[in-house]
Amino acid sequence: MIVYGIDPGTYKSALVGINEDYKVVKKIYDYNEVIEKFLEEEEGDVQVVVEFIQSYGMAVGRETFITVRWVGRFERAYDSGEDFYKNKFFYYARPTIRSHVCSGVSRVKDKDVRAALIMRLGEAKKGHPLEGIKKHLWSALAVAVTHLDGSKIGAEDWMQLNSKIEEKPKKKKKRRKKNVKKKTG
Repeated sequence: MIVYGIDPGTYKSALVGINEDYKVVKKIYDYNEVIEKFLEEEEGDVQVVVEFIQSYGMAVGRETFITVRWVGRFERAYDSGEDFYKNKFFYYARPTIRSHVCSGVSRVKDKDVRAALIMRLGEAKKGHPLEGIKKHLWSALAVAVTHLDGSKIGAEDWMQLNSKIEEKPKKKKKRRKKNVKKKTG
């Protein structure tokens, strides 16, 4: 099986493919049309995972909507021909990816994700396992690693798994005691 992780962008996107041994087998940082064409031609035991856009309560601009549109085009391009619910196209939110790659630590930055991937998979220097991984390719690698880890433990979709874990228990409301006057006598 090969897992292709995608870090989508407005005009250019990054794609990194890893096999079951976490060896990088493909890396592309190019215009979205090139990624789309690659996905159209891809066959075999492949799963595609995308770092999906998540709302943080702030206003978003035109570029965000263009990026979301491209995610949909990537999904359509990689049509596995199977039932929609058995599709091999998955979405992951950035906080889920960061938390997983950095062993559950929240509030990490991209540099921390990169450092965790280097510690786990090797250097990005010439002759090393991650040779050629740079800039947006790190994010694409992180989403692929997150998904592959999940599939190895039987969780096909970390977003579903993490949404159950991240649910905070509801606090019970304390009932206010009414001032009750005691009867004397």
